[in-house]
Amino acid sequence: MKPTQEIEALTAEIADVARTSFRTLFENGERYYYCTLFTTGEGHAPSISAWSWEALEREAARQGEESDTPESTIAELIKWSYADSPYCCFRDENFDDVKQLFMERPSIAELEADEWNREFDSRLKA
Repeated sequence: MKPTQEIEALTAEIADVARTSFRTLFENGERYYYCTLFTTGEGHAPSISAWSWEALEREAARQGEESDTPESTIAELIKWSYADSPYCCFRDENFDDVKQLFMERPSIAELEADEWNREFDSRLKA
């Protein structure tokens, strides 16, 4: 398979899994204001995260009980943080095939600078 075809296949797999994962998440009937597909600075396989108004309220209340910070302040601090969401890495097991495809790519940690940049860019494009 040509490199362009490999990336296109990877892109299609990521899109399919993300679509399925978000649809499953949305079945809970909450009102979502933020959804993201994210990766790491090391170019690992992506995951999803999301925030709903209901989840934000619950999480701000939970964190407020553990600190002296008002819930409204906590909500403002975490509102756009994918990592603080209770839905961070939601249904991550759905991405197992994507993770396998990433593992079959060149090991990014072992590449020289130019090759590393090309591989990282390819992963981000996917």
